[in-house]
Amino acid sequence: MYFSQEHHVDPRVHKTREAIRNTFKKKICEMPAEKITVKELTDRAKIHRKTFYLHYTTIEALYQDMMSEIADGYYQEMEKLKPPYSFKDINHIFFSYYAAQDKFVERLICEPSYRPFCNKLHTATLQHNLSRYNPYAGFSPEKQSMIHIFLIVSSLELYRQWIADGKKLSLEEVIELTGKLLDEGISGLL
Repeated sequence: MYFSQEHHVDPRVHKTREAIRNTFKKKICEMPAEKITVKELTDRAKIHRKTFYLHYTTIEALYQDMMSEIADGYYQEMEKLKPPYSFKDINHIFFSYYAAQDKFVERLICEPSYRPFCNKLHTATLQHNLSRYNPYAGFSPEKQSMIHIFLIVSSLELYRQWIADGKKLSLEEVIELTGKLLDEGISGLL
């Protein structure tokens, strides 16, 4: 007898999980990370706390689930690039991808209380990118570490500044400027 390998999720489970995630997204847009609790979340989602724990072991597990989903979308975009590629190419995907996301993703990147989650996500995405193509492989591990930190911090802070400035530069302008800064350094502008 043939049994399907597909795993079908009960629609009620899917609906509850979506209620948790959607409520969490709204909470992210409304308050700092330390104010979001399981009680706050479950009251707003109109579910019992035990129901939350059937889906997630902790609130941090919910953050991790959301960050993994965001990272997966970014990885799909990165897969479109074929090595070798420049950091300018990566920067284009970085800004284009994150600019197209919902408001809660912007808050995860820019709101200070969410930065630990965001920084962990971007360290993982850099490792993903480097596993596909590492133009710095010829450098010592110590130099690679410094280059990687520079790229992570610079990318995130440039994006955060663009948001803080009210996105006054068009997406194309900010991609061009930041790509040039990151790929060529300040001397590339002179």
